[in-house]
Amino acid sequence: MKCSNCGAEMSNLNMSWGKKQLWFIIPIMLLGFLPMIKLFWFKAEPAKELTITEIQQRTNGSALEIVGLLTNNGTHTFSSVTVEAEFYDAAGNFIDEETSYVRSDIAKGAKEHFKITVKTPPAQASLPDSKMVVKVTGGHSMPF
Repeated sequence: MKCSNCGAEMSNLNMSWGKKQLWFIIPIMLLGFLPMIKLFWFKAEPAKELTITEIQQRTNGSALEIVGLLTNNGTHTFSSVTVEAEFYDAAGNFIDEETSYVRSDIAKGAKEHFKITVKTPPAQASLPDSKMVVKVTGGHSMPF
């Protein structure tokens, strides 16, 4: 290989980082990976930070509507929260489920109403000894 400036023949070509360059590059790399670390290791769990209260059932024609209140008791803001209602008969056997999304963001300490509409409710769901469980099943946290 020849030198582009003087044309001399080069027998050894050494490409290495000096200590000064490493002290500059390593902190920049760590800062670059910080958002990734925050996304994967410090993820918020919506089922633990969001609580559901004030659950009510009402009928709207032939449909069943379930309304309630979500409260964010955590430290993260959530979006696209999924709320699910599961129906069980008197023996505890699973009958049906319905899912709904809360479209607005829920900041820490905020409250948001939700509504789940079951267009064709199962016949067993209207029996007095049937059981309905409403829970948060998903959502996205905003880490930044």
